[in-house]
Amino acid sequence: MMNIYGHFFSMPSNKVRLCASYLGLPHEYHHVDLQSGAQMEPDFIGINPMGRVPAIEDDGFTLSQSNAICKYLCDLSGPSSFYPEDAQEQAVVNQWVSFASQHVQQAMSRLFFNKIVAPMLGEAADENSVKTGENMLARDLPHLEAKLVDNDYILGEKITLADIAMICALEPAEMVGLDLDPYSGIQKWRETIMNREFYKRVHAHFGAEMNAK
Repeated sequence: MMNIYGHFFSMPSNKVRLCASYLGLPHEYHHVDLQSGAQMEPDFIGINPMGRVPAIEDDGFTLSQSNAICKYLCDLSGPSSFYPEDAQEQAVVNQWVSFASQHVQQAMSRLFFNKIVAPMLGEAADENSVKTGENMLARDLPHLEAKLVDNDYILGEKITLADIAMICALEPAEMVGLDLDPYSGIQKWRETIMNREFYKRVHAHFGAEMNAK
């Protein structure tokens, strides 16, 4: 059985978990305790020498980097509307996966680190970094909103890998106090996905595991 390694505060880890859940791929999930340095232990380094989550091990095959892992999972599952075989349709999905990862997630990571992680570490927040992240989101979220005003999902009526990448990028919204009131399409889309069974199989919301402890 495939093994997935991640952390509940890792947006990329949640992306892999949600992808596997949606595709119905049998797997065992392993929480890597980043706070204790478990990612640098020999057993994990043998899976990902870079010492980062997420990573997978599938019958001796190891892989890291969330987007690469998700595309591998899609290949295992086979072509579908979730990750189309047609080159142009697949390219559009990849475009939005990249947009989620390189723009929205990067901005959210600034907010999450400075508002959540830094205080946990006893460090001062970098307000300039927070402002940069907020400006990035103010620039980029209207493009996502425009896709969702009249669509159930980013690329139309059917969910794709793009939706998984984007939902994970925005998962810490409540935790970091991101105001989504101006984006009714995004709010409705988030609610739709978070109410689907494949999502609930992973968690109720971002950081739910920590809140349960």
